[in-house]
Amino acid sequence: MKAYCTQNQGDCETCSLVNYGRDCQNNPVGKGGPGRGQGRKSTGRKKHNYYVTPEEDIKIRELIEQLRK
Repeated sequence: MKAYCTQNQGDCETCSLVNYGRDCQNNPVGKGGPGRGQGRKSTGRKKHNYYVTPEEDIKIRELIEQLRK
């Protein structure tokens, strides 16, 4: 138990004052940020914006669908 702790029998992990990985005195709590291998895996895709007609859009979507099969 930390000397300054007054709530939850010193269990900072479950204390209601803990926010963003810090305790009530702004000291780091827990293991810290995300570890290796955490989060969504990359698909390798990037967003691109093109100005096309509705007919071109239909053809592009069909082509993309064929490429992904």
